Amino acid sequence: MAKDKADALEGELLSREVAYIYENSPFYRRKMQDCNISPEDIKGLEDLPKLPFTTKDDLRESQLEFGGLGGHQCAPKEKIVRVQGTSGTTGRPLYVGLTARDADNWKELFARHAWTGGLRPGDSFINPANFTLFVGGLSESISAEAMGVCVTPAPLGSTGVEKLMEIVKEFRPTVLFSTPSAAAFLAQFVRESLKKDPRDMGFKKGFLAGEAIAEKDRAVIEETWGIVARNFYGLADVAADLASECDYLGGMHFCGRLLVKAELIDPVTLEPLEIESGAEGEIVYTTIGREATPVLRYRCRDMVRINAEPCPCGRTSFRFSVIGRSDDMLKVKGVNVYPSAVKDVISSFSPRTTGEMRIVLYEPGPAIGTNLEIKVEYGQGIKGDELEPLSEQIKMTVKNKLVFTPIIKMVPPDSLEKSTYKIDYFEKVYEKKPS
Repeated sequence: MAKDKADALEGELLSREVAYIYENSPFYRRKMQDCNISPEDIKGLEDLPKLPFTTKDDLRESQLEFGGLGGHQCAPKEKIVRVQGTSGTTGRPLYVGLTARDADNWKELFARHAWTGGLRPGDSFINPANFTLFVGGLSESISAEAMGVCVTPAPLGSTGVEKLMEIVKEFRPTVLFSTPSAAAFLAQFVRESLKKDPRDMGFKKGFLAGEAIAEKDRAVIEETWGIVARNFYGLADVAADLASECDYLGGMHFCGRLLVKAELIDPVTLEPLEIESGAEGEIVYTTIGREATPVLRYRCRDMVRINAEPCPCGRTSFRFSVIGRSDDMLKVKGVNVYPSAVKDVISSFSPRTTGEMRIVLYEPGPAIGTNLEIKVEYGQGIKGDELEPLSEQIKMTVKNKLVFTPIIKMVPPDSLEKSTYKIDYFEKVYEKKPS
């Protein structure tokens, strides 16, 4: 759909959604009244910046104050058909409600992004995600099923990796459905415990979420498993599925049109930025078709780089790459440093490094007044006399690409704990100090 036509439709939907939210949400009604804004002030997309921002902490406080789904619940309780939420790894879980229409819209969003990423009816995958609150479990499985993809639910935490791989051998799913970190963890298990080549497991495609994929890591994953790997993206707070890479790469296509409106802002000034090629900022979401728990200008803290060039696939939505998180960002001697960017540099040295690294923090960030210490796993077969030159080369590459000078400490392969889910970028020494 052409941008001007989509913008006109989204402007109408935004105006209607704001009126609905104002009428039904005591939380948002209070926020808007505090800003002297009424629904009549929001006539189209150009008025979106008038609305107040929402943060995860805002919603958590609302759920503590009002109970249940919180003061931003707009649909009556009897219309809620599902309650899910965030994992709660960074605090109290944030609960998310869905009406039947919301659930159908999430199925639609899954189909859009999964088709973009190469999945088709008749594909199959094992879902190793947690099936409690986490949308990566139940929601992804229901939505994939609606698209015609066969799903075997096998949460890794309760199934165990041995049983999980038994199911893989038995049913030969076509899609490796995991995080990039878990793909590496599973490959190591297949080699060491099953004494097999990961390619022999039969996967054809990789649909990987939870982390951005560095191009070097993608190449390793594709070579290791014999698959075509695509990155996809979503978040429970807004929609489980919002974006995916197509075959032409260049970033993930935003797939939320007419259901979710995306903005780009400066994370410091909070001023809007144009969504144009090369722009970097924090992506912000407003639901424009949500009944149960809508959000206005939700700051998810993901920092992205925009690619607005025409895509050969024909999709007209912008593409974006996640470059870090505004709340993960460190300020090292005044320089903004994103851990994911550091990881990309480390991975580029594969196979001389394994790609695993940890940023060592002796004090809480984000401001770091000393040189940043980074532990880096060297690769198999690297000899002792090669470590110092390799360390120096990594240091200079980080300095040239990311504009800060780190302290690189080389550590043996497999000495840093592998993640079965998302990358852990930090070793927080300050948390281990006796109080």
